[in-house]
Amino acid sequence: MLDPPGILKTLTGRGLVSADGCEAVRVRYRVLIERRPEGLVAHGTLNGTHAKLRPVWLQPDAHLRLKSGRHLDISLTDLVGNEAEFESTGPVPDL
Repeated sequence: MLDPPGILKTLTGRGLVSADGCEAVRVRYRVLIERRPEGLVAHGTLNGTHAKLRPVWLQPDAHLRLKSGRHLDISLTDLVGNEAEFESTGPVPDL
């Protein structure tokens, strides 16, 4: 699959997504990193179990732990079935 124009890097793998007061959820992720006028931004999709992702989706802030052990601050913006969309909410570290 080709990356859309402007995408600097695509990361895929298995990780954990968590939010305060919620159980951590095992997910498969696809993270797209792109440069925008405001700086680096990450967004993408998470695939997991709807019932486990829903509590995280209801929280404004979440954390995605990548297979490399690095963390990304995110917010889940949509949840349809077992797939959630997210956007980064803080600085994007060197991934």
